[in-house]
Amino acid sequence: MNTDNTFFKYTTGVAVSTALLLLVPLVAMQFTDEVVWTLGDFVFAGVLLFGTGMLLVLVATKSTGSSHKWGMGIAILSIFLLTWVNLAVGLVGHEGEPINTLYFIIPAVGFIGAFLSRFKSQGLCYTLCIMAVIPMIIAVIALMGYMQEPPHNSTTQILGINMFFTVLFSLSAISFGNAVKDQNGAELASE
Repeated sequence: MNTDNTFFKYTTGVAVSTALLLLVPLVAMQFTDEVVWTLGDFVFAGVLLFGTGMLLVLVATKSTGSSHKWGMGIAILSIFLLTWVNLAVGLVGHEGEPINTLYFIIPAVGFIGAFLSRFKSQGLCYTLCIMAVIPMIIAVIALMGYMQEPPHNSTTQILGINMFFTVLFSLSAISFGNAVKDQNGAELASE
């Protein structure tokens, strides 16, 4: 199969999926005042959705080994979800709370770690372990800053949402750890 044709097919699929997902808030805006998106919101959401989709396509077509693919897929989707929720409603309090800016450290650590490790499983495992710890550090900061008092989130909500992302990043780290084991096992078998 022609690789250019395959890439075009995947790109078209991601573009169509992005457009369909963006229709949801556009249609909702016609029926309720609860959904108010600006042109900038649509552009940012489109870039975020399309970029995430293309990264997933790149991982699916270029990565070797299922554990590495799973690790990358979980990491990419987790960063997408973290960014989307944080910008939409905020993870602690509302989207305008200053503590929510700390969550942007997580994707920054991910991108820096990925490039420094040259996307190798061992380095990505370490990077995702660091990323898994950061949400709980932010939760501790939020709880020490009494962000659990009304009108903010409860202690359970703060710990729950941060633990959710800790688990997702931990699952990705475990997948990369399994990829390292698979690579080491393959090297031993070839000797």
